[in-house]
Amino acid sequence: MRLLIFSSAFAGIILTCHPAAAAQNQKNSKSQSSQQAKQELDAAKDKLKEANQDLNKAEKEVDKAEAAHLAAQGKIQKARQAALAEHGKKLGLPNALAQHASAQRAFDAAHTALVKEIRAGADHQAAAKAGEQASARLQQLRDDTALDAERKRGITSELAKTLRRPAEMERERTETDPNLQQLRLKMADAARQAAAVQGQAQKAAEEDGDVKAAQQSERDAADKLKAARAEADKQKKEAAAAQKKANTETQQFQKTQSQTKNKKGK
Repeated sequence: MRLLIFSSAFAGIILTCHPAAAAQNQKNSKSQSSQQAKQELDAAKDKLKEANQDLNKAEKEVDKAEAAHLAAQGKIQKARQAALAEHGKKLGLPNALAQHASAQRAFDAAHTALVKEIRAGADHQAAAKAGEQASARLQQLRDDTALDAERKRGITSELAKTLRRPAEMERERTETDPNLQQLRLKMADAARQAAAVQGQAQKAAEEDGDVKAAQQSERDAADKLKAARAEADKQKKEAAAAQKKANTETQQFQKTQSQTKNKKGK
């Protein structure tokens, strides 16, 4: 009989304590969830920081690769210029260019002297005076309201011919002058010779060892730049993913904190 009374009392104690234990377990569970959310948030922030650091490093590598590629391109130009000067000298390019320049100066001097002679002539001076009068008449014609459009066009055409006449006289003489024709042929021949030698020098320059080495360096730099840009693009994607993960974990942590506060308030 005593044993039954004791057992009943003990069972009562167990039944009385069970609700409190359940509440404590629930509290512990909420605390653990909050701690886990905080840990996941911290891990996401660390991952984001690391991703941003990697991205920053990758972008700096792109800047370095771009600078190196630009420098390599500049070296090609310098190597090509040096090779052109070297091979051009061997092929006689400076002399060919000098001969062309000399022929050009001779033609220009003779052309200038002939034009001066033409303009000093009475026929050219008369044409120039007529041109001045035609120019003045054109100005008056624009303001003349008495003439119809068709009549104006006809007069304008005749006046324009008068205006062009001095220049036409110069062109006719300079194009048919025997001395200028001879000088023009010499100048054209010198130009062809200079162009031929220059073409040979350029071809030799492109085959020059220093130029080829500079071109290879430029290709290597271009490959490095391409790889650096690809790595930077990869890091951008990883940084974006890390940012998205951090945002998600921040929201989850805030949600967990809010639930915990609400439970405390109850």
